[in-house]
Amino acid sequence: MQEQISTAQPWTPEHGMPEVLLVTEAARLRDEVARIAAAAGVGLRIVAVQDLGRVPDGSVLVLGSDAASRMPRLGADVIVAGFPEESVLLWEQAAMVAAHRVAVLPDAAAWLAEYLSRNRQRDGAGTVVAVLGATGGIGCSTLACWLAAETAAQGVSTLLVDTDQLGSGLDLGLAPEPLTGLRWPDLAGVKGAVNPAQLRASLPVTNGFSVLSWGGGETSSPALDVPAHAIGGVMAAASEGFSLVVIDAGRVQQGLDRWLDTADQALLLMPSGTRGVLAARAAAEILHPLTVSAVVRGPLPAGLDEELAAASAGLELAGYVPRLRGMGLVQETGRLLERGQSRRVRRPVRRLARQIMHLPSKER
Repeated sequence: MQEQISTAQPWTPEHGMPEVLLVTEAARLRDEVARIAAAAGVGLRIVAVQDLGRVPDGSVLVLGSDAASRMPRLGADVIVAGFPEESVLLWEQAAMVAAHRVAVLPDAAAWLAEYLSRNRQRDGAGTVVAVLGATGGIGCSTLACWLAAETAAQGVSTLLVDTDQLGSGLDLGLAPEPLTGLRWPDLAGVKGAVNPAQLRASLPVTNGFSVLSWGGGETSSPALDVPAHAIGGVMAAASEGFSLVVIDAGRVQQGLDRWLDTADQALLLMPSGTRGVLAARAAAEILHPLTVSAVVRGPLPAGLDEELAAASAGLELAGYVPRLRGMGLVQETGRLLERGQSRRVRRPVRRLARQIMHLPSKER
């Protein structure tokens, strides 16, 4: 069989979020602000006054002295920038366009770089939750998928992240056919900061939540390794672009650092028996100093409840989920989310989702 060679163009990230717009036609100012933006790790778009158009929400607008006098009063975050010989003019122009900041360069270069860098992260990050198993084959992927579907149903912008590089793609359990959009192999060439809005728009969506999976990518072999720096850049953008990021991290083992660097907390899925308790204790040690809470999976042995099982492992209880039969066939046919709609499953997953996102309870 002849090997198919992809002709798709590699995905190129737009760096920096929010965007920084420099309005000027002065080459000297363009060069100086470009250098500062690069140091701050933000993207810069240079436009002329007549080409500016509508300023995107969240953008920072830097006006040169040649442009400020031609601009109306703006509601955007405006900085008037120039050089010492025009400092008086810069302040006058700042008053004209209602700008609260003036940057006289190069003396203000350090301040401007710090401001732009801080502004890029000013919206804060969403919650990043890693779902892990104290043992193998316990159902981490299933719980991660159900959790993503439930939070999306509650109106939370959610991303489900697949970490199984050698798997066929987590999305195969979510739909009968592979989802269309970027996968991890398409992001192997990412360097530096990634625009969260661009990443979010490029990912496949199912049942209201986005998915970043493995499997065959649009531009690369599914076995292509993604460097740690690329994973870090993508995960940082994901945490800015979504209110919740659910990481299906699989069984706890060494080497998960590149996936868990952005995680705020971990849900450790554990069996309730003696071996499960011992495995959960060992797993929590590996995950330290990450905050870990237990999700106990049934069935429960006689005389043991989920609170006692979690306490025996030295963990706080986050929730309980039942064990279901026939899950292999459900995943094989892309009906995992359908199975998660049963009352027996959805009630405990809903409680878990609301606990993670601090959502108000609607249960009667």
